[in-house]
Amino acid sequence: MAFLKKIEVLMMEMQNPDTGVKTQTQQVMITNIPHAVAGNDILQWILQRLQITQEEALHLGDLFVKYGYIYPLQEPKNLTLKTDGSLYRFQTPYFWPVQAWPADDTDYAIYLAKKNIKRKGILEEYEKEHYNMLNQKINYKWDFVIMQAKEQYKAGKERKKADRYALDCQERAYWLVNRTPPGMLDALEYGLDRVTDPNENKVNQLFVS
Repeated sequence: MAFLKKIEVLMMEMQNPDTGVKTQTQQVMITNIPHAVAGNDILQWILQRLQITQEEALHLGDLFVKYGYIYPLQEPKNLTLKTDGSLYRFQTPYFWPVQAWPADDTDYAIYLAKKNIKRKGILEEYEKEHYNMLNQKINYKWDFVIMQAKEQYKAGKERKKADRYALDCQERAYWLVNRTPPGMLDALEYGLDRVTDPNENKVNQLFVS
């Protein structure tokens, strides 16, 4: 998706410490999360930077979240930009779509296994289906999957509470984009190498030359 390159240039601008969106430590649940940014601040920055309408800025902000460049801290399954005090963080560039790292079945299995351990067997229905399917599909290395899941879970417990919470949100957002649950729009459904994209013309029109 060539237009995602333009989004990523804008992402770098947004994270510029001098001219980008202001981030700060914010309280979420019972812990303080560093480098958080409010949805309204993201919207206002887009408006000022691109000099576009609020509707266009909101559409662009939604794309940032749907493609996984920004992830929500308070409503992890809501992949839209809320233009209020709702809090978000910037996704690490390693997980940006154009990096083209395949969303590997083994990685997803480890993620689900770790979540299964953490929640003592309580997964969402679609996650249970994927977990069981992957157990059959890659059963030959399931011992490795469980071992990695246990190691990651143990390492996570040793992190600071704020880091652990932010990482959970980051991972969940990545897999919501790359393993979209039933009923949610799959932003990557046509693949990263497709020639055209329904959002491309809109995005191209929004950027100033």
